Formats: sequence, structure tokens, C-alpha cells
Amino acid sequence: MMRLRRSAALLSTALVLGGIAALGAAPAQAMASAPTAKKVTLTVTELPAQVRLIPGEAIRITLSTNRTTGYSWHAEGGCCTANDKKIATISKGVYKAPENTGGMVGVPGTTTWTVTAKRVGTTTISIVTRPPGAQNTMQDETVGTLKLIVMKPE
Repeated sequence: MMRLRRSAALLSTALVLGGIAALGAAPAQAMASAPTAKKVTLTVTELPAQVRLIPGEAIRITLSTNRTTGYSWHAEGGCCTANDKKIATISKGVYKAPENTGGMVGVPGTTTWTVTAKRVGTTTISIVTRPPGAQNTMQDETVGTLKLIVMKPE
């Protein structure tokens, strides 16, 4: 599904550019008058998952989380090439409370992390939970993983 959305966006951009060029405009003019392509960011809502990106592209991981439990959620990983350079960077998770709880207490919201591909390589991003009051990562529990494959641009 994720690959399909991205392919559809790329295909529609190609069709728009192709349509302008087909109207008889010179290629340079077609590019200048073409609408700017929207930057597509995919979203993963279920783990485990695997995704392929090229450097500069990003993917969002959005998961249902419940802050009322006291557990904290963290994204880890993104490392590293043979010379210790990060393959991807991960944003700090952003929590969004539910909009309509119907008066219910303890209704889960969502947490979203953005993973940005930096350089060619393969890495694993893990989403982990930490119990309330834990001072170290020995008690972390892995919720799910995202295998990220960063490829050379074509």
C-alpha cells in the first residue's frame, strides 16, 4: 500500500509533466511552467514493516499510544554505516491526544516519529516502551520494528 501511494504520486507527476511537454512546449519551458511536485511522506501505522527510501526521503511512524499508563515510548536505531555515519535520523516522538474521548478516561492518542533517510545502507528502527520510573533501558520492551533500506537514487 505504501509503495502504491508513492508510485501513484510519482506517476501523476510524470503524467502532468508529460502532458505539458506533449502540448508542444520546449522541455525547459515545460519544466518551468509545471507545478512543483509535492514532497510525498509515507506513513506506517503497523509494525513490523519494511520500507525502501532514497537519501532525503522520509517516512512517518504513527502508533496508538496511551500516556495514562505511565509508560513512555521511544524510537531507537538509524545507525550506522561501516564508517559510523548514520543511515537515518529519527525525530523525537510527538504525542497527539485524542480529539473526542466521549468523556472516557484513558483513551489512547497517537505518537508520530519522522525517520529521514541520510545515506545508503540498511538499518532497523525500533519502537520501545519504558515502564514508569525506570532509570535504565534494561526494562524496555520492543513494540515493533521498521526495517529501513536506503538505496542509491536512480
